[in-house]
Amino acid sequence: MKLDFNFDLLGLDSEPIEGANAGKLLATSLVGANKGNALKMWEWALALNKGEIIDLDSVDQGTLKSFVEESESFTILAKAQLLNVLKKD
Repeated sequence: MKLDFNFDLLGLDSEPIEGANAGKLLATSLVGANKGNALKMWEWALALNKGEIIDLDSVDQGTLKSFVEESESFTILAKAQLLNVLKKD
């Protein structure tokens, strides 16, 4: 599945939050983690930081979904918008 996180997060007013790119936020969190498959997460982070679409198989999608859900560094506002990308077909 191709996943595009290159968008600005929206605030509660449905307006883009300046400087809050979802892909860059996710990339920063991925490289800041101390658990997980370091090589895969590093590759995902590099691509996300460049604004690229990542293509993940179902296992990797589950890994990324769990990462987002279990992260204590993301706010609910960010988690919901990141998870929305993962549930699209």
